[in-house]
Amino acid sequence: MNIKDYQYFKKLSELKSFSDTANFFGVSQPTITYSLKRLEDTYGISLVKRKSYANSLSLTYAGEQLLSHINRILLENDLISDDMNRIKRKKIVMGWPPIISNYVIPKVFDQLRDDNLFNTIVPEGASSRQLLSELKNGKIDLSLLGSTILPQENQLDYQLIKEHHFKFIASADRDVSDITSVEKIFDEDFISLDEKSVHSQVLKRIIERYNVKPHTMFKTNDYRLMLSLVKQDKGFSFVTETAIQDVPGIQEVHVNDLDLPSFYILFVYRHNMTSSPVLKRLMEIFKNT
Repeated sequence: MNIKDYQYFKKLSELKSFSDTANFFGVSQPTITYSLKRLEDTYGISLVKRKSYANSLSLTYAGEQLLSHINRILLENDLISDDMNRIKRKKIVMGWPPIISNYVIPKVFDQLRDDNLFNTIVPEGASSRQLLSELKNGKIDLSLLGSTILPQENQLDYQLIKEHHFKFIASADRDVSDITSVEKIFDEDFISLDEKSVHSQVLKRIIERYNVKPHTMFKTNDYRLMLSLVKQDKGFSFVTETAIQDVPGIQEVHVNDLDLPSFYILFVYRHNMTSSPVLKRLMEIFKNT
């Protein structure tokens, strides 16, 4: 089957218009019509329902099923080009989320250097959420990630590096002996990481579950700035223990009867990269972190 037919069908399902789809691709409307007919003839079933008003349609059940397959086929088609380009450039684009890379990379730095892997790795810094999206659509090849759940995507494989936990933190100079409940800790001023972080998502769940609301006085996407402000006793914060390893001037605030998810530090890669010798070596290195 011509890949163009799949591309036309996908766009037709989005725009729900033959003329708009034709305009998008810069082709004639009959080109789109004949492409749809080829698909329907190939599979022997109607794929769209034309509506009474002009130039509009919806997918049949068969059309919806075909679209789900087409989405996977087109993604794989894009990944073929990405993989061939990666092999040609002899480089691997690797996601390095700030908190995770700051914790992991110093532990494996000597091995990466001794194996000359820094000349092969092109680091991509972003949040774990963004890097996971880029990994799925082929913009990066593999990534360190921090997550509260293990990857479920069929096209991804992973290696668990560490299981950490979330902590409420305060300046080491602050007396927190009387702060032992969720309600009391949320009476304090908070310095929070912004909505793009997994910390914000977990904090939101706590707020909803325990019916509390933090006094958020400042938000930032820079976890180092957050830690600096907490050290100076400008407020409390909520962060994975990954971010406070060997950081002086910070203490954990212990809260009773608080149910929190684990924070998984992961090495994640696309399934079709398993034969890469560089990937195999990286897996060995990060496995022993």
